[in-house]
Amino acid sequence: MLDLSIIIVNYNVKALLEQTLLSVYKAIQHLQVEIIVVDNHSADGSCEMVQDRFPNAILIANTDNKGFSKANNQGIHIANGRNIVLLNPDTVVSEETFVKTVAFLDSHAEAGALGVRMIDGRGHFLPESKRGLPTPAVAFYKMTGLAKLFPQSKTFGQYHLSYLNEFETHEADILSGAFMMVKKEVLNKVGLLDETFFMYGEDIDLSYRIVKAGYKNYYFADTTIIHYKGESTKKHSINYVKIFYQAMAIFAKKHYSKQQGWWFAFLIYAAIYARAFLALVIRFFKSIEFLALDFVFIFTGFYGLMRYWEIYNKYVVGGFYPPEYLYYHVPAYILFWVGGIWLSGGYANPFRLNKTGRGVIAGSIVLLSVYALLPEYLRFSRALILLGSVWALLITIATRLVFHFMRYKHLDTQASQISQVLIVGDMPECERVRHILSNYALRFKILGFIKPQGVTTQGDWVGNSENLSMLAEIYKANEIIFCARDVSSAEIMQTMGKTDLPKVKFKIMPESGDYIIGSNSKNTTGEFYSVDITPLLKFKYIQKRKRLLDILLGILFIVLMPLALLRPRNFAIIFNNWMSVIRGQMTWVGYDTSVETELLPKLKTGVFSVTSAIKNKQIEPSLISSLNLLYATHYNIWKDCEILAKAF
Repeated sequence: MLDLSIIIVNYNVKALLEQTLLSVYKAIQHLQVEIIVVDNHSADGSCEMVQDRFPNAILIANTDNKGFSKANNQGIHIANGRNIVLLNPDTVVSEETFVKTVAFLDSHAEAGALGVRMIDGRGHFLPESKRGLPTPAVAFYKMTGLAKLFPQSKTFGQYHLSYLNEFETHEADILSGAFMMVKKEVLNKVGLLDETFFMYGEDIDLSYRIVKAGYKNYYFADTTIIHYKGESTKKHSINYVKIFYQAMAIFAKKHYSKQQGWWFAFLIYAAIYARAFLALVIRFFKSIEFLALDFVFIFTGFYGLMRYWEIYNKYVVGGFYPPEYLYYHVPAYILFWVGGIWLSGGYANPFRLNKTGRGVIAGSIVLLSVYALLPEYLRFSRALILLGSVWALLITIATRLVFHFMRYKHLDTQASQISQVLIVGDMPECERVRHILSNYALRFKILGFIKPQGVTTQGDWVGNSENLSMLAEIYKANEIIFCARDVSSAEIMQTMGKTDLPKVKFKIMPESGDYIIGSNSKNTTGEFYSVDITPLLKFKYIQKRKRLLDILLGILFIVLMPLALLRPRNFAIIFNNWMSVIRGQMTWVGYDTSVETELLPKLKTGVFSVTSAIKNKQIEPSLISSLNLLYATHYNIWKDCEILAKAF
């Protein structure tokens, strides 16, 4: 019988899966192991990657998403190891992980399963590595925040066993499904994963059944793995909260008495609605905090300008503006300015001063155009609008510079948007990292190469990895990239754990891979740098802004209807499709669909296309494809405006 069967369930995380498998193969050299990958109908080429890069792995390619529990059970059914490990595809294991964990289980007859110490992509310990049984009382302490307030309390800290040392091995009722090693004979007695749990909760259920069967679960602290959380799911999304707590409700109904189950279910569903409401509130205020600040500052300045204009200039009939001017008109003016900033991307992170200025100027132009169409009794002062525009421009730029200085202690706004990188690896691999980063112009500044332990080749090193913390501080690095071919996973994790630089990000370039990957916290979806540039991760956000622009342009086209005589053909196209755009069935500018666009982010059919501005319609299909890709990867709302302007 084999020592170990490693089962990895994958769903659309190809790059992470490849990194996981590379680390796994480094860690199984002294054991008899089989690796089983169960793919839940990924659409990102994961199956092809496994077949090409890891032909010795057993691949089960499902034709639909069967969920985490059922997919793991598929792997367990064909497993031949005396130990089974359930491993997430967003993990990196140390070279000694499997040797140590198998030895521990073999030497502890009473042990049924074990989990290991996990850290996130920033080197921070993940408390869910060890958990207590989620009784109604423990769940109450967790949901009310008492567990966080009193982590060292044996009463309140039971959920994450936070009163126990993370660097010491001890019993733990509940283990994480991200890395869960179970004896095959134990699974034969207690049963496989409960397929009622589609995702989340199945590890809690299995852990509890193992303990009920008389075995012990152990938290094993003598090895560490990286768990890039947030990759397959958005950990703080409302959907995640709902699915997770519903899984807890299933667990309560299954394992507790009817009275206990009812009380637990009540707590759980109360938590679902409370967390969902809180998430919505936090998301709303985070999205408008800078906009609200701009509104307040502009309004305050405009109020001062208005009072100055009343006192020192006698252009106001009666000497003062009516109250409705301040209460209704001025806020409406400000909405044009902050709306212009928003549409230009001035509230995106990282901010750029040119987008802020462009947004204020565009808002002023639209505001003055609308103001000119108003009846006389609604037009109070064009001069105040001009003065207000100048004030809005100055104050929005000034506040951004102040906030930038408070955070970075300098006024170079471009510098903070550049990653200052140190690369740890031998020269060939460091050069490979440089090549990948060269595809992201103006995003990275390579400070130097760090010589890893054991490397004897000559090179232009700025220092050794033993002094990495000091070098990062001296060079003011905010990102460190490890070359996995030259630096062991154990060394990477050890460095991440002891590097006392909270603002430094860590990334890993896998051996023989043309990408760099990492995650900066347990809640983020991570970052991915590749030779094949695909910066389309925020396209859903772009689509929302594009939709708003479509509506605003639709309104503008109605205002500009008299100009139809100048370009009758184009305006005929606009008004024939106007209602379709307003309804959301079309968009003003879309791809040129004369070539294949299946691999690009989905867009509604465009009234005009990215090639509408090109007078010569005889263009090569390859050029059209390039223009479509350029539009998708570098989109901003001004692209649409520019294309429409050129089309006219």
